[in-house]
Amino acid sequence: MSVIEVNELHKRYRDHVAVHDVSFAVREGEIFGIVGPNGAGKTTTVEIVGGLRRPDGGAVRVLGLDPQRDRTELRRVLGMQLQRSELPDRIRVHEALELFASFYRDPADPAQLLEEWGLARKRDAAFGELSGGQRQRLSVALALVGRPRVAILDELTTGLDPQARRDS
Repeated sequence: MSVIEVNELHKRYRDHVAVHDVSFAVREGEIFGIVGPNGAGKTTTVEIVGGLRRPDGGAVRVLGLDPQRDRTELRRVLGMQLQRSELPDRIRVHEALELFASFYRDPADPAQLLEEWGLARKRDAAFGELSGGQRQRLSVALALVGRPRVAILDELTTGLDPQARRDS
């Protein structure tokens, strides 16, 4: 069964075609990557699949849900880590995870996510004090705290040092 289906996706920004007739399917349990040069439409595609942007054409389904029509239901089953995410500079790492966990009925354990993503020692650090790689790892942990059936990770290794890239 496909958990993500994209058929003839199209997105244009004024005179620039960002995504032109892209089609793919991702099966349950599969790790799927979109590779291409800067400006190829990877992030636009990811944002459309996650319901953050409206396509100009084509069809998208995530677990049978339309990301535009079924946004509330989609948020219950989809975790997203964006290319760049921001939080208030003063929020503590554990506070951010606990806050996001409070949005879900059966969240993952924030302490366990801190440990798994190498952030346990930064538990009490403010977001504004984190390095780029630490912010990236926190963003992934936040995407996973709801125990999503589907996780979309955009530019996962941006800001990670070589050892962190191997570990992720």
